[in-house]
Amino acid sequence: MGPVGDETTISADLSRPGQSHGTRGRASPLHRRVRREQDESVTTNTGAILVTGPTGTVGEPLTRILVAAGLPVVAGARHPASFTGPTECRLLDFEQPETFTAALAGISRVFLMRPPAISDTKRYLRPFIAAAQRSGVQQVVFLSVMGVNRVMPHWQVEKDLQASKMAWTFLRPSFFAQNLQTAYRVDIAQRDQIRLACGRGRTSFIDTRDVAAIAALTLSDPSPRPGDIHTLTGSAALDYHQVASMLSAELGRTITYVPLSMLTYRRELRRRSLPRDYVTVQLLISLVARLGFAAKVTDTVERLLQRPATSLSTYLHDQRNNWSTTGR
Repeated sequence: MGPVGDETTISADLSRPGQSHGTRGRASPLHRRVRREQDESVTTNTGAILVTGPTGTVGEPLTRILVAAGLPVVAGARHPASFTGPTECRLLDFEQPETFTAALAGISRVFLMRPPAISDTKRYLRPFIAAAQRSGVQQVVFLSVMGVNRVMPHWQVEKDLQASKMAWTFLRPSFFAQNLQTAYRVDIAQRDQIRLACGRGRTSFIDTRDVAAIAALTLSDPSPRPGDIHTLTGSAALDYHQVASMLSAELGRTITYVPLSMLTYRRELRRRSLPRDYVTVQLLISLVARLGFAAKVTDTVERLLQRPATSLSTYLHDQRNNWSTTGR
């Protein structure tokens, strides 16, 4: 557990990324909840918070925010020795149930993220959920996905949590802006192109730092309201021609969107020798956008964080070095 953050630090973590909104004397939503948890005589949620996926694009900022707020935080990872975050890291491997007991010791709240490599959630995540309930976990915040349905592995995890006796909250974010610096970075940096099969479909990109901030608020609530479902999006839906134009303006060079057919996109992904499950997910992402299902916009981020969702332009400015042409 890290040092207790002051109001300036915590407010900065929950304000719009890329801007300094921290003002001493004006507590952030998270800071107010932390003070309430410390001041009230609350017996629930007195243990530590376990963050799964602590090195991911949501787990990493979430861990940092919680530690800065002075909350007891434990990271859970397959390779704890390589974890460099600001808190204790325990061995947690969803494929090794024998790691569950030690990982869950003293834990009352869990941020649960499905590892991308795990599609059989009944085999690997259902036993973890059962172990969490047996160990006395009272609240689980699950990172799901917007538009979740029966063909997605997230669906079964939601059903298993609903069947448990633990309080649960589902965060259903739209497409992560950070995917532009992970899954699509090479094409942008090396070819000045975004190559996808999304057609003119629009996507309501969300910055994962906003998702982390909302997860932190939820996990810090001393009396969580069970059954909350939050659909999280940015404040605007954009097509990839617009994204390419914004990247061009930010990077000072021309980035173009090359719309591919689904078949051509599948062939390109397969030629890269990518795992079959990964290829399937990327094709599904493109199809969802192509059909217009990724364009939904909600005001949930602004309502919960009491400030606008981070714009894609702010994200692109903050992360501009990720698409550097150095070494290409």
